[in-house]
Amino acid sequence: MSKLIPQLNIHAYKKFKGIALGFCVSSMLVFIAPISMAEERVKDLDMDSLLSLVKDGESRDNREFNDRIQRFNADKNQQKNLLQKAENRRLSLEKESELKEEMFAKNETEIADGQERLTNRLGSLKELFGVLQQVAGDSKGIFEGSLISSELNSNPETENRQIFLDDLIKTAGSSSKLPSIKELEQLWFEMQREMTLSGKVSSYQADVVLPTGDTVKKQVVRLGSFNAISDGNYLTFDIETQKLVELASQPGSRYNGPAADLEASTSADGTSNFTGFWIDPSRGQLLKIMGQSAGLSERIDQGGIVGYIILSLAIIGILLAIWRMIKLTAETARIKKQMNNNSINEDNSLGRVMKVYQQNGDADVETLELHLSEAISSEVPSLTRGINWIKIISVVAPLLGLLGTVTGMIDVFETMSLFGTGDPKLMAGGISQALITTVLGLVAAIPCVFLHTLTNNRSRALIAILEERATGILARKSEQLSLAKA
Repeated sequence: MSKLIPQLNIHAYKKFKGIALGFCVSSMLVFIAPISMAEERVKDLDMDSLLSLVKDGESRDNREFNDRIQRFNADKNQQKNLLQKAENRRLSLEKESELKEEMFAKNETEIADGQERLTNRLGSLKELFGVLQQVAGDSKGIFEGSLISSELNSNPETENRQIFLDDLIKTAGSSSKLPSIKELEQLWFEMQREMTLSGKVSSYQADVVLPTGDTVKKQVVRLGSFNAISDGNYLTFDIETQKLVELASQPGSRYNGPAADLEASTSADGTSNFTGFWIDPSRGQLLKIMGQSAGLSERIDQGGIVGYIILSLAIIGILLAIWRMIKLTAETARIKKQMNNNSINEDNSLGRVMKVYQQNGDADVETLELHLSEAISSEVPSLTRGINWIKIISVVAPLLGLLGTVTGMIDVFETMSLFGTGDPKLMAGGISQALITTVLGLVAAIPCVFLHTLTNNRSRALIAILEERATGILARKSEQLSLAKA
């Protein structure tokens, strides 16, 4: 303590010393005060009074002691009585338990004898009930996923066959209760009704769950146990909810069109006229797969920017080819008309070439040949305009498809390097782009090559006509000059 005091603040030390001193003084006053008060009370009492007080206290203590002894003895007697009652109760329960054990053993023997007699009496019927239970279970599994259940469940007057089959399975598997003849006939009826309705086209009102989640009452046309349609859309039967669900993604107009025709040709009583229809033997599974498959627009989107560039070039090439074919066809018609007419018309290339001959009729053969060659050369650009662009597009389109293939494979390898090859779906996007761009490049190139060949042959045919006519003009001019010299 003496080592720590120099390190403390002098003022704090003095303050702490005063507080400790005050606490000691107050404690002493607390203890001294009761002692002084007791001494004052003793001084007020005399010796006789003190003696009487002691005697009264001794007698009071003796009474309390006697009372405690009496209560203890009374409690001891009560505990003995309770113990005796508990022992008597235990003995009676042991006797009752022995009686019940004897009764239980007797009942087990009687049950075993009864089971043996029941087994002997059932004989081959026991095997029959096992087969009945199996058939009922198989029928229940078929009925749960059957479209016919949607029609039967929509009719409030029809008994729920699922509940009936559950009760029949429990009864057939029970050893205490046997199926009745009525229940056997009911099972036969349900199986026969399923087979009969599976060969009919039926129209009825039923609850349909829309892709939005809403449930509405709609007119449904059921084609056997294969397909169900409503408003031209295909429906599937949900086993858990036992309701018809409209497919969120329909298979397309190729299949929805016949569905609408079948629905329009089916009357309210279920009779239907002959019409073509697509049947899904998997009861909706193929329709779901077809609905999830990508359509034309989705396929084009998979090609990305390169795919759209290829399609744009293909459209430009086709439009350019159509424009040139229209121009060349009109020019062919005008040239044929000029060939059958002696008067010169300058609205066609042949007429303009003949106009050059008319203007240079007095020239010699060599000069006239030069003028005609010049006239034909001036007509060739108008006849071949735009055809080379078609050829360029037919060459560039496959190259762009190859570019898309390369970029798609680059995406595939980047995905493989980041996520590995565990999930093929991660690589599907790049592979789709690689294949779709190749397909689009070929789709664009094939018609462009064909159209380029067609337009090029048509323009060459017209140029050949001009050259043929020019050659004929020169031959006649040469003959005329030869006759004049002769």
